[in-house]
Amino acid sequence: MSGAPQEAARRGAAPGPAVVAPVPPRRARPARVAERPAPSPAPTPAQLGVLVGARADGDPAQELRIARLADELGFGEVMVGEATGHDAFALGAALGSGPAALCLGPLPAGVRDPVTIARGAASVAALTGRSVGVALAASTSAVVEEWHGRARGVPATVVAESASVLRGPRRDSGLLAGMPVDFTGALVRTRGFVCALPPSNADLSVLAFGAELTEVAVARADRLVVPIGTVEHLARLRGRIQLAAERAGRQAPRLAVWVPVAVDPEEDTRRDMLRALMPYVRAAGFAGMFTEAGFGEVVRLARSGAHVRSVVAAAPPEMLDSVAAVGSVATVLAALGEYRAVGVDDVLLIPHNAEALTALAAE
Repeated sequence: MSGAPQEAARRGAAPGPAVVAPVPPRRARPARVAERPAPSPAPTPAQLGVLVGARADGDPAQELRIARLADELGFGEVMVGEATGHDAFALGAALGSGPAALCLGPLPAGVRDPVTIARGAASVAALTGRSVGVALAASTSAVVEEWHGRARGVPATVVAESASVLRGPRRDSGLLAGMPVDFTGALVRTRGFVCALPPSNADLSVLAFGAELTEVAVARADRLVVPIGTVEHLARLRGRIQLAAERAGRQAPRLAVWVPVAVDPEEDTRRDMLRALMPYVRAAGFAGMFTEAGFGEVVRLARSGAHVRSVVAAAPPEMLDSVAAVGSVATVLAALGEYRAVGVDDVLLIPHNAEALTALAAE
């Protein structure tokens, strides 16, 4: 469990394509955005992933149903997070065999040490026969210090050191490749562990938004995952990642983003989705992104300590549309295509309900 929504949980808040003809933009934009790229062709389910289990206010039974449905409908990846419901490794193993790749996490690096992660990934791979990845996150003080009673230390450091142990300097090194590691860092130490199971050879993702964790992801991970983001922010981030990778002399990691999704939602659904964004709106880095997108007044109200109901009431519909895919099936698919058009490799859906996945898969 990681990111701004978990601080909300503590407070009790609900937390290559060929070029096609441009479609009308899915959301109102500030006047300074002069031009948007033509979206990629509508992605197929196999080109999309689905995130389950990462919300503190989620229904565990619903999360399991959505994970199994995503598999049945042919979605390419299921990312299995953990909050107050299922343990990520347990839920991943419970899904059994199937076509979708699994990504376990984001896992809080301050709680899940590298040996636990490597052994868990190897277990899920062996028990399911699936391709398995893992994702690391800094998580929050509520999760690391209050829930688990651990010292949080310097979040970027613990993620960087954990990533170094798991991945190593080469693809065939590190615990995920089944190689023993002797590592003594400022916050992470391990020596001598060798898993008796075949190695998972898992891809490593890092959940990042700020500069420090972005740097960690570029230097050590196969993929950088952004919890939410506007198309404009992702376009700029793609460019920064490429430049940073060139400076480091390594291949740029893949870029992924979580996108909340609802098909033909009622107003109550839109309001619930806006409410779930409020912890992000208050968080420093995300607040800047929303301000740049033209929602500075809402950001100022949210950060003033106003009640979440007042902030949600003040937020225009375009605020949700700036980071979510909401509307008809065609509108949702066009929105997802916009992310792919600016260089996002993996779009991971956070479906409001199972019906949204079914509708998108049927298109």
